[in-house]
Amino acid sequence: MFSAGATPVISWSFQSGAWENGAAVPLDDRAFRYGMSVFETIAVVGGRALLLTSHLARLRRAAHARGWQKAFIPDSLPELPRDQDAPATGVFRLYLTAGPGGAGDPLSGSLFALFEDCEVGTDFPPLRMVSSAAPYLPEPGGWKTGNYWQNVEASNFARSTGADDALLFNPAGGLVCASMGNIFVGVGGAWETPAIGTGARDGVVRAWVLDHLPVGETFPDAASVARASACFVTNSRIGIRPVSELDGRALRTDVAALQHLYREQVL
Repeated sequence: MFSAGATPVISWSFQSGAWENGAAVPLDDRAFRYGMSVFETIAVVGGRALLLTSHLARLRRAAHARGWQKAFIPDSLPELPRDQDAPATGVFRLYLTAGPGGAGDPLSGSLFALFEDCEVGTDFPPLRMVSSAAPYLPEPGGWKTGNYWQNVEASNFARSTGADDALLFNPAGGLVCASMGNIFVGVGGAWETPAIGTGARDGVVRAWVLDHLPVGETFPDAASVARASACFVTNSRIGIRPVSELDGRALRTDVAALQHLYREQVL
């Protein structure tokens, strides 16, 4: 479906049932004006889009939850234009925007795609993480939207402390996620992950882990994090990435078996 290009980023828009090269979001689109968009990030390995059906299903549900009343997202995507014959590895981001109009106007919907040539998999080094003190106001329902400023600020905060990523907590003090992925914490010999009710995003890799590892969907707080002996982060690009340090404490990183299963079944 995908191939490597001479440039690291390639874009398309979906018009009349087919992709067209060179997409640009118009200035009057409410995704640009108000951040009104939903998206999915889909890993691509060797030209194959991973877990595509699950990603499209989530994008469709997010669109309907936001008020799109028609099934705008196609069940399967047409083959994207090739820049070279070589297969590509990277991430494919699929965005559904609210389209032009005022804040309260009906949502018209425009579909855009962005492909980034980058490393994908579960072979990234372990993360060093810190807890962010800034209250995180997540989107209801766990949908991925264009309102990502808080996540970027949290990521920048982590890097300013010498860490790689940050844990985000909602105003009630409940753990929600990492700045760029879902979070799993090992507490008292059991795995926990924030329930969707905390504001955690309904990630595709998160769902895969729930199907393959005994995990409780709970409402962990800072005290739970302080007791954690292990931790890992998931998203479509990094797959399953262990955390070696959390708020200055060393953690176990023994998720190799889960990573191996993910490689075998998904990658």
